[in-house]
Amino acid sequence: MLNSQVTDCCEPSDACTADCCEPSASRLEHVNFFNRQLLTADDLTTERDYFLQKQRRHNRFLHGWGIVCGLNVIAAPVAGEAWRVQIGSGYALGPFGDEIFVGEAVYFDLAACLSGGGTNPCEPSMIMPGEAGTSTTAYLAIEYAECLARPVKVANSGCGCDDDPCQYSRIRDSFKIQCLSQLPPQPAPPLTLCQVVQGAIAPCPPCPTSPWVVLAKINLPSASTMNITNSSIDTRVRRVLLSTAVLQDQIVRCCCGPASSSSSSSSSSSSINTRQLLAAGSAILNVAQRATRVAKTNGAVQFAVTVINSGAQPAQDVVVKVNLSPPLPQDEYTLTPALGWRSSTLTQLESSPVTVLPGKAQTFSFQIAPIGQRPAVTLTATASATAASPVAAHQASPIQATIG
Repeated sequence: MLNSQVTDCCEPSDACTADCCEPSASRLEHVNFFNRQLLTADDLTTERDYFLQKQRRHNRFLHGWGIVCGLNVIAAPVAGEAWRVQIGSGYALGPFGDEIFVGEAVYFDLAACLSGGGTNPCEPSMIMPGEAGTSTTAYLAIEYAECLARPVKVANSGCGCDDDPCQYSRIRDSFKIQCLSQLPPQPAPPLTLCQVVQGAIAPCPPCPTSPWVVLAKINLPSASTMNITNSSIDTRVRRVLLSTAVLQDQIVRCCCGPASSSSSSSSSSSSINTRQLLAAGSAILNVAQRATRVAKTNGAVQFAVTVINSGAQPAQDVVVKVNLSPPLPQDEYTLTPALGWRSSTLTQLESSPVTVLPGKAQTFSFQIAPIGQRPAVTLTATASATAASPVAAHQASPIQATIG
């Protein structure tokens, strides 16, 4: 984008927190206004940075960091860009406490991984050059970035000494997408709730050493002419940050909801009381799903189903099933499943068995798109999960999405 400029890290408008980059400035200050006060650019910048740094500190200490929703990565090769992938819209919190918001799907050519290139925060469709790499395994990651925009002409001071006629008048929140050769350092596991209740003192989170949030681990094809496929994309490496809405719904279901479904054995399934499982330290599964319209398509919709284990034990052989209605004609619609599905049709999808560890989540996604221009149709998706070991599995609420 013309008339824009990317800011550098560790400048006044950077993505770092004062706590980590400038420990001496961790005691934040804001302006004390009074009548007939002469305000300068430094005063207004101080006032802005005060609230920015407080919000970053709040996010980092109270919420942590990770992907809250969306930002799914799927293969999207086209002629001339065999390694192109699509990063869906979504929201995350970066390690320094910054909001990372992607409003619509963006595309990234993984060929840039070999050249160390990354997207331009001021124009995400542009790739900026970097240092060359040789790794065949790459970690696609996103970080918060800022973009200076809207240059304006600076008023002449009258003394003839100012030779800088223009200044950028806006700082735009943005992001940068790039490939990393290895997984960034991960924080140590926090104390459990039981440890805190029993008197353990929770330490403050250490200063992050990397601004990156990993979206997926990708095995690059052996030849540049080979199309990238969803089987080469592994999103299980991403760090998930559960929203308050998800946690609240889970607590209500566990503490106030009725006994729910259960164990899947070869002969029968029985209902298991959630409170009994909590007391026994078993696995507890909650299922959530969402649908996102894919930008710049003829009405395609991306579905994501997330299984969360809030219990104390791993959930073995977890299988997710999604039923779709009404049935869609195969010659009028396409179904593109991401990694993890062992069977998929336009009426039902079933995942391969996975193990979901305590406090972890597993997301399965798929995309449905009309072939050509089709009348809009409302599709209902119902998702559920079962496991081999005794668990309480709460079915997701059905969602509806308009295709076309």
